[in-house]
Amino acid sequence: MREEQCRRSEARTGTLTFFAGVWLIAAPLLLDFQAAQRLFRPYWLALVLAAVIMLVGMLRALAPLDVPWLRTANIWLAAALVAAGFLLRADGSPVVHMNQIVVGAAIALVSLVVAIDAGKWLG
Repeated sequence: MREEQCRRSEARTGTLTFFAGVWLIAAPLLLDFQAAQRLFRPYWLALVLAAVIMLVGMLRALAPLDVPWLRTANIWLAAALVAAGFLLRADGSPVVHMNQIVVGAAIALVSLVVAIDAGKWLG
């Protein structure tokens, strides 16, 4: 029963992470209307990280078995996203960077809570 509950929470977290990645990819267009004119240069790292976070979220949601290292990967990717939001603020919109920091922190926090709850922190 406990294993089934952990698997369900893992799938929910993966789905949430997937949608957060979709939002992170759409956010520069929705929050900074001139992003396309600058060819997304200020956001390229965040977009790549968001795509990888989406992929990891999809794997977490659809994996038939528990894959603990995906939790750790998710946490590190989200931490990199937050760090990029602080370090690469030169050209982009402050609203987009703040969104990136908040969503990245939320992904890391949710993944950490699920990892601690599952009792398998580092796989």
